[in-house]
Amino acid sequence: MQQSLEAGEDLVTWCYGHLLKSVEPEAYNPDYKKWVAADLPLQLYPLRYEPISSNAAHTQIVLALIKKADVIVHAGDPDDEGQLLVEELLEYAGNSKPVKRLLINDNTDTAVKKSLAQLKDNRDFQGIYRKALARAAGDMIYGLSMTRAYTIAGRAQGYDGTLSVGRVQTPILGLIVRRYLANQSHTSSFYYILTGDFSVNGQRFAANWKVNEDSPQDDKKRLTSKGYADTLAQHLKGKTASIEAAGVQEKETAPPLPFNLVKLQQYMNRQHKMTAAKTLEITQQLREKYKAITYNRSDCSYLSDEQFSEAPQVLAALKGMVKFADLQIDPSRKSKAFDSSKVTAHTAIIPTASVPDLTALSEPERQVYEAIAQHYLVQFMANKRYQEASVVVSVDGETFSSRARQTTDAGFTAFLRGEDAEEPSDDAPESSFDALRALRTGTAGSCDTVTVNEKKTTPPPLFTEATLLAALVRVADFVEDPRIKALLKAKDKDKKDEHGGIGTPATRSDMLEKLKTRQYITLDKGRLVPTETAVAFFKALPESATLPDMTALWSEQQTEIEEGNKSVDAFVEDLLGQLRQQVQNVTVGEIKGETKSPAGQSERLEAPCPHCGKSIVVRPKLFACTGCDFKIWKEFIGKTLTINQAETLLKKGITGVIKGFTSKAGKKFDTALVLENKKTGKLGFPPRK
Repeated sequence: MQQSLEAGEDLVTWCYGHLLKSVEPEAYNPDYKKWVAADLPLQLYPLRYEPISSNAAHTQIVLALIKKADVIVHAGDPDDEGQLLVEELLEYAGNSKPVKRLLINDNTDTAVKKSLAQLKDNRDFQGIYRKALARAAGDMIYGLSMTRAYTIAGRAQGYDGTLSVGRVQTPILGLIVRRYLANQSHTSSFYYILTGDFSVNGQRFAANWKVNEDSPQDDKKRLTSKGYADTLAQHLKGKTASIEAAGVQEKETAPPLPFNLVKLQQYMNRQHKMTAAKTLEITQQLREKYKAITYNRSDCSYLSDEQFSEAPQVLAALKGMVKFADLQIDPSRKSKAFDSSKVTAHTAIIPTASVPDLTALSEPERQVYEAIAQHYLVQFMANKRYQEASVVVSVDGETFSSRARQTTDAGFTAFLRGEDAEEPSDDAPESSFDALRALRTGTAGSCDTVTVNEKKTTPPPLFTEATLLAALVRVADFVEDPRIKALLKAKDKDKKDEHGGIGTPATRSDMLEKLKTRQYITLDKGRLVPTETAVAFFKALPESATLPDMTALWSEQQTEIEEGNKSVDAFVEDLLGQLRQQVQNVTVGEIKGETKSPAGQSERLEAPCPHCGKSIVVRPKLFACTGCDFKIWKEFIGKTLTINQAETLLKKGITGVIKGFTSKAGKKFDTALVLENKKTGKLGFPPRK
């Protein structure tokens, strides 16, 4: 593979992300090879680097070119991480030659030529380098020290796994566990919606009552008293109804912006149950192997003005595909997505003019590519236009309201269905648009009846990957401390698609996969469920470790570092001081070792996994495969399966009759259990004869 390009007197080479990594802890201090509590926190600063083995040959070429050059042009991504990954190479090479900085966030020819004509002095960017260096050093020292502290404590209680802690990873786990605990502890209650049926000037329509300040209500302003609801409904029946406001508005909805990485991952998880990691992997293929899309790890949903000027070529290439051949698109239409002032380190993810042969793509690759292409194409389609009729009704001092819509031009939604976020909520009463449109302010009629609808509160839903990714972009919304909330939002003040988030678009999917690999979370019908170990670990950790507070506080200090008001050395020394306190007060709570067989191994079933053939380990709440996602939960409809029953399921696919199940109606019954799915471990009942 070509490792560099030659253009006149210039030589050009590149990085595959970070080419260097920190050396192992024992290279800093040989004593660190053993995990001993007395060595904590680990002294791992100043950072010492070594080449990442997978790219070691290329790294040597880059280092040789640095030594050969007279002047170096640093073209890393125009953000602090892009600054760091090149600076660490220059430092590792011992470079003392002049360095210029090339800032590119748009790869169109015009934009690149403009940037090349405006090279900066790299010394002007040392602030963001120090900022990124502090974060990298802090993450390593904190993560490795805390992981060792808790793992050592866990081993003392017989737990032989690794209890991993990280600045971003652990608050993500905290978010998942808190939601799970809230879901499990939810106590259902009821609330009441009053819907009035009205007759005004020959028009019949329905409208919902607006909860007043004096009524009994919950924190979401929902009426909680059935007695109050019934009394009010009876009182208002037959009363005069006056139209306080009525009218029709012309409205429109613009197409959704093109994808950034997080929005694409959410979309693919919702539409195709694709994991965030899989989506990222596929975009890497589409970009590197097929050259079919622009930079894929972007956190930005906007495009540059230069990209608009190049749109006709891209659109012509896409229109060459059978699927898009008949679309009505207007290359001269400039959507709100094209705005250079809102572009950050990269632009949104869009197709290039190199359209791949769809028959050469795998099904998941095709799904991801078509999603990216569709969200680009709609930028050149008409807005959805509709009329909205609304009415406000007064009945004896109580207020009711209703609205209805009528589409006048489907616009982009005729092509990209399900992307209209402007639809009325599910609680809006069904009313005819024509009836509401005919109403006039100041007219009066009758409140014929008022119906009381009882609704049951539902527990907060468990996170899916899509909803978790959405939460991580705006994790500040889940924070109660006003100072931490403000710091998180301030951190992202210059970003259009991040609103007080934690992690980065490129790392969030990695964190999720790590949580799965470390057996902290499992997937149950697409929902993220923490394991028993994860819940116990969460409860044992200090609250500060499970909240995004550290990211917020570090961000404040990193701003000081960037501005030259604090050194990286001082930041690290402060962190080590905090860690000295934390590692002395470590407890792992209820985490225990797994049940052991006489040989000292975790107890295993005799029967192998029916899906992959690996062994099945006995855990406190389930029988889990050691090689795939197959698992059988020990508790099934109130009954706890024995080891013998699990063995029988694995060997025969069906148990003998088990007594004492309880139906939803409360009736007792006896039945066998069958293994319905050999891939997942789903159980069921045998078919009735």
